[in-house]
Amino acid sequence: MNRIVLVTGASGFIGGYLARQLVSEGGRLRVLVRRPELLPAGVRARADVRVGDLRDRAAVSAAVAGAHTVLHLASCVKAWLREPEEFTAVNVHAVEALLAAAQRFDVERLVHVSTILTLPPYCPAPLPGAAQQATPYELSKRAGERLVESYAAAGRHACVVHPTRVYGPGPLYDANAVTKVVALYLAGRFRVRLDDRDVLSNWVHAADVATGIRLAARHGQPGAHYVLGGEDASFRGLLQLIAELSGVRRWVVALPAGAALATARAAELWGRLGGAAFITPGWVRVFLEDRRVDLEPERRALGYRPRSLRQGLAETIAWLRAGRQAAA
Repeated sequence: MNRIVLVTGASGFIGGYLARQLVSEGGRLRVLVRRPELLPAGVRARADVRVGDLRDRAAVSAAVAGAHTVLHLASCVKAWLREPEEFTAVNVHAVEALLAAAQRFDVERLVHVSTILTLPPYCPAPLPGAAQQATPYELSKRAGERLVESYAAAGRHACVVHPTRVYGPGPLYDANAVTKVVALYLAGRFRVRLDDRDVLSNWVHAADVATGIRLAARHGQPGAHYVLGGEDASFRGLLQLIAELSGVRRWVVALPAGAALATARAAELWGRLGGAAFITPGWVRVFLEDRRVDLEPERRALGYRPRSLRQGLAETIAWLRAGRQAAA
């Protein structure tokens, strides 16, 4: 049966991979986007493109009508916003509207894409005071998850997936910050990192996250949570692997956590004065958390098999060197 799959956020980093995979399968793909010109060309030509904003309940309802499966990726992902209510509007209220439409039109399966940051870290960051508070982004994503959990508890099918730190070929913006770091390192423009005591993060290729979302739609259980990760490594280890694979070795200074916090506080103040805050104390805390993960539950439940970090980085470096990247 040729059933409609609705994807929100198909013009984004992970969403672009997911939409291309779905198109290659030959199914009926519908996408809800604000800027259709940002869709991959092959997707734009073959998908049912609905132009609209997630905050527009009528547009959301019209996009959901008739869909068998909804894969919800669109969200507000920023380090800082002068108006934090935007996080709530997109990551909470829009989710509420989407779930209401899914219930109204009897959607069979729904996958909500959240973040690893809503799950407890393997080891918390040793920071005091305000830095321990959740960022507005984390709070809004947790609130959106709770809505999905309530929807599933009421007898509907919905599950939540949690991508880890995503990288891979694609536009070099906030959602693809890891690849931007790779590009800056290769260009000799990444010279300072956080002294994070070599805590582990988990790094995953965007194509593997897209595959994991599709697997969750097929095999995920109602109300379940699945981590879509790749391989654990420290940030220093990541840079060492980039150097090994590229043959480019750069001297990168490790900035002490205290200095990073001072910089983050200054950046946040600058943002409140009208500038753009690129980091906040809460995000310093995020980068100091140990975020290693165990993917065995996902392997068993979903058949999820991500590629190695070495393979994924080699593909990303080759793509960057081929000149297909946006300007760093």
